[in-house]
Amino acid sequence: MSPGRGELARQRLVHPSRHQLARDQHDPARAPAVLGELDPEVVDEELADAFGDERHASRLPRRDLSLRQNQRVERLGRSLAAPAQRPAPLAALALAATLAAGLLGIAITHHAQVTAAWWPAAGVGVVAMLLVPARIWTPMLLGLTAMYLLANLIGGRPLDSAALLALSDGVETFIVANAIRWRMGRQMRTVSDLGWLLVISAVGAGVAALGIAITAATTLDGPFWHTLGATTSSHWASVIMFAPLGLLPPRRGRLPIGQLVVQGALLLGSVLVAFGPDQRLTVGFAPLPFLIWAGVSFGPRVVAFEQLAVAALVTSATLADWGPFADPDEKGSQLAQLYLICLALTGLPLALAVRQQKLATTAARLEKQRTEAVVESSTTPIVVTDEEGTILSINPATTLLTGFTAEDLVGVPFWAKLLPRQNWEYVQSRYTGQDALAEHGEGVLLTASGGERLVTYSTGVIRNPVRGAYNLVVTINDVTGERASTHLLQHLLRSATTVAIVTTDRTGAITLVNAGAESMLRIPVGTGTEHRFLEFLDPAEVAARMEEYGETDGFAAVVAEVAAEGVSHTSDWTWVVPDGFTVQVSVTTSLVADSAGRPIGYLFVARDVTETRRNQELLQRALDREESVVDNLRALDTAKDDFVSTVSHELRTPLASIIGSTELLEDGLAGELNPQQRQLLEVIDRNSERLLALANDLLLLAAHENTGGNGEAVPVDLRDVVMASYASVAPMLARRDLAVHTDLPTDPVTVLGDAGYLERAITNLLTNAIKFTPDGGRISTHVGLVEYGPQAGTSCFLSITDTGIGIPADELENVFVRFFRSSNVRADAIQGTGLGLAIVRSIVESHRGRIDVQSDPGQGTTFTVTLPLA
Repeated sequence: MSPGRGELARQRLVHPSRHQLARDQHDPARAPAVLGELDPEVVDEELADAFGDERHASRLPRRDLSLRQNQRVERLGRSLAAPAQRPAPLAALALAATLAAGLLGIAITHHAQVTAAWWPAAGVGVVAMLLVPARIWTPMLLGLTAMYLLANLIGGRPLDSAALLALSDGVETFIVANAIRWRMGRQMRTVSDLGWLLVISAVGAGVAALGIAITAATTLDGPFWHTLGATTSSHWASVIMFAPLGLLPPRRGRLPIGQLVVQGALLLGSVLVAFGPDQRLTVGFAPLPFLIWAGVSFGPRVVAFEQLAVAALVTSATLADWGPFADPDEKGSQLAQLYLICLALTGLPLALAVRQQKLATTAARLEKQRTEAVVESSTTPIVVTDEEGTILSINPATTLLTGFTAEDLVGVPFWAKLLPRQNWEYVQSRYTGQDALAEHGEGVLLTASGGERLVTYSTGVIRNPVRGAYNLVVTINDVTGERASTHLLQHLLRSATTVAIVTTDRTGAITLVNAGAESMLRIPVGTGTEHRFLEFLDPAEVAARMEEYGETDGFAAVVAEVAAEGVSHTSDWTWVVPDGFTVQVSVTTSLVADSAGRPIGYLFVARDVTETRRNQELLQRALDREESVVDNLRALDTAKDDFVSTVSHELRTPLASIIGSTELLEDGLAGELNPQQRQLLEVIDRNSERLLALANDLLLLAAHENTGGNGEAVPVDLRDVVMASYASVAPMLARRDLAVHTDLPTDPVTVLGDAGYLERAITNLLTNAIKFTPDGGRISTHVGLVEYGPQAGTSCFLSITDTGIGIPADELENVFVRFFRSSNVRADAIQGTGLGLAIVRSIVESHRGRIDVQSDPGQGTTFTVTLPLA
């Protein structure tokens, strides 16, 4: 490697996850052995213990380990940490076991004693609490207390005494279970945890014994101090013997059955010998070696079960007056329970210590294998040498980069095959001292095919504290492609001639310009870095930006928004080139930061938008003119409506006078009329009524459109409106020979609206149907709810169908236009203003409805009004 300058790089052989290769990429035959095919018995039992409860597992470091073994351990840990998935059956079983244990404790009690010589229910109750989920602890504790009470009642205790005894046992269970959960979580894993169990169980036993002794002295006439001592020892021993069953994880893997059978038989024999009839204390500790054997060979859980079995045998033998603790003064049971506590302090601590040692050994081995796996799977080439430069190992990434295998390189000097010959002497001399070689730099690496790769490297030192020697770890990064990309980027910058690219430092000094920027700014090639970016900006725009952002520095004001938000921002600027010519550009400004996120400069990408902005201005002027024309048309339409309204108002007064005078003449106020005069008055009256109707329609339409139809909206039953409209047209129907059919629902059809306007709309539709249907025809009206489509259930409809002359198909789209009258109506000289349907549509739309028409000339027409329900 070529020489370089740098500082001592003390690097671990652990790389980010992005540098990891697939486990089988380099050597499929080797990868499973390296990446986690570990001994399942050791890992499953021991590491699963370390993940055993959620409180302790939460303290473990979380790593992204893509190893199958670690995934298996993680799944195992979750399964061990989780409480029972079916708490109800487990709780029922625990309550039954507690009752049985309580009955057993009472059954083996001497009749002369106030309390049980051994009370296994205390330990069973604590185990029950530890096995069920915490969310049901309260009902579980109540259930256990009930079992304690029931056991005492069945054992013949009075109700008041049984209740106090059960309460004492329940308090003990509560204290011990909560203290264990607070201090140890759900598992006992260390000798220190066992010490805490001894303290917690002693406190719980003392509290229970105090309550039981007081109960015995006050309600059962029992001796206080004797009961206190006996109860303390029996409860303490019970919890110590039973609690480990709920705190120790199950052993994973196969037990040595043959060895276990031999050990169990010898343990049983030693207990029978030590606690047989007429035995002395001298052989009382004969079972201890065999419990120590179990602790070393089988693990703490087996020891816990064997201790419980020994406890049952010792207690039974003592109660039968066998063994060294047989005592006619009834102190033997207390001594037996203390003996059992001594047994627990012998076998179980040893088993936990052996287990801890196994865990530490396994963890160290796993860490070593994990480190080796990381090195093996890293995509970064790594070479390890001794202090003299001889290669000790390489990883597969080095083989991928150079083509040399481990057989080619291990055992040869680092420079012999990997470095050009001209660098050998220099690198060899640098190996004379570790500090001289511990650096980073850039150089050329040779490949097996004779090629060269441009690389950067860093060197770290691994010291051996025992031997005082050290190894050097050389981490290599291939930058051949990166350098090629840099050259390509430079070529692209030179080729982008239509887009200006300018980079600056944090102060605004230009550090790079492309060919497009040189062309747009009209500066000589290669001189861009001699300028500052502010030199090419319109001073007036810069001053305005400084005032806007309150900056005293012009460039700081230009980049203020990007610097504050850290995101790119696009805005228009005017660039002023050296000859005074201005260019309108759209500039996107971006912040350039280093790997730590600290700003180091700015990137400006600009496009010439001079022509684009000019076209936009022309378009905006055209739009402004069009908007002005629309406003004028709207004003004309308003003036027209005002004119129509004014004319209609002015027509109503003289028309009312004409119609009134005509009625007076017809009544003979000016004398008798001859037939010819009466006929002329009828013509005057008929045409006056037509003009008045036209004026009324115009006024109604203008008023409705000007106010938007915003009358009082109240709930209106559409059936009542239809009937009112029929009442309005009843005189017209009376003069015609038409069949009328109405189909109205029995339930109300309620809409929100103005009943008067709705009645006018329906009346207009009925009037048209009557007017344009010949005698002998039929008019049908149907009201109902919309049952299909998007408006189903939310809208109602009203349809009026006639069998009249119909409307030509090409004129249907105009029927709602003011003053429109169809061609067949004009041909038949049927009178009308052409405003009725325009009024109908205006009223319907103001009620958020719609009106549709279907017609077949000569067959009839159907108008359908759809309105939203209230």
